[in-house]
Amino acid sequence: MRAKIRGNVLLPPDLKGNPEAIFDVVQLPTGEVLSAKLRKSSGHRGYDEAVERAILKSSPLPRPDRPDLFVRNLELKFRPLD
Repeated sequence: MRAKIRGNVLLPPDLKGNPEAIFDVVQLPTGEVLSAKLRKSSGHRGYDEAVERAILKSSPLPRPDRPDLFVRNLELKFRPLD
């Protein structure tokens, strides 16, 4: 799931270091993203916005192999160098 989202993140050219952004994501059982809300800013507005766009663009998210492993509310952490 994170790999799919990371593949859609366009890093801002002025980004320095490895700041962390944390998002609360709500999804349907189909993987469709209902919302992506910034919980903790990385301190770089452009990076935060790039991650939010990538989360929404990645909808539907990959579903787990077993339906009983589905989690509706996700906390996703992103760092550009991880």
